[in-house]
Amino acid sequence: MLPEERKQGARVVGRAAGSARLPQGMEAPEGLPHVLTLDCAAIPTGVLDIEFPADGRLLVFGEISDYPGEGTILHLPPEAEVEEAERSGIHEPFPLYAVPGTTAPGLSDWSHVAEAVDYAEGDAERTRLVKRLIEEIDRILDARWTQDIQLGGHSRAWQNPVEDRGDVLFLRIPESAVSDGDNYLTLIAGRREQIAERRYDELEFEVEL
Repeated sequence: MLPEERKQGARVVGRAAGSARLPQGMEAPEGLPHVLTLDCAAIPTGVLDIEFPADGRLLVFGEISDYPGEGTILHLPPEAEVEEAERSGIHEPFPLYAVPGTTAPGLSDWSHVAEAVDYAEGDAERTRLVKRLIEEIDRILDARWTQDIQLGGHSRAWQNPVEDRGDVLFLRIPESAVSDGDNYLTLIAGRREQIAERRYDELEFEVEL
């Protein structure tokens, strides 16, 4: 959950858990709970590293507590009139807030950064400064809300980063951010063109424990 002090000035962009809101006559995917709904028009512009719809609603249904993971993503046009689905949600709904941030792969091993190695050049003081800089960057990126839902950015996967196979992160959903369940982590990812062309049915749901 977003710390109270961060909610000031943050905009509500959707909701997590609860029942899905779907057009009349449309049924939720069988066996997949509603995970979250995003109001696409409410997402801040110019901050994402992926193509994202400018309007409408994005609904995510998925099994986020069972390996290997399964899910469905729906994009509803802005003119779609929706109503509460008959099937109740597993958990009480709560709002989602937009907080722009920065993500990056781990920087702990500075010796893998050619520029840092060239700068240090065996000098003890320069080596100390480089290590201190890396520590400060890690501290800045390690924000208190890093276990919340993430749209785009670096996957920061616990075991298998999607970037290692050439994919791009679409959504990162820790189970603990949606329910009081175990520490499962769901990564939804695919190729950049799949995301840009809204071929959401081709994206992969992967669960890590």
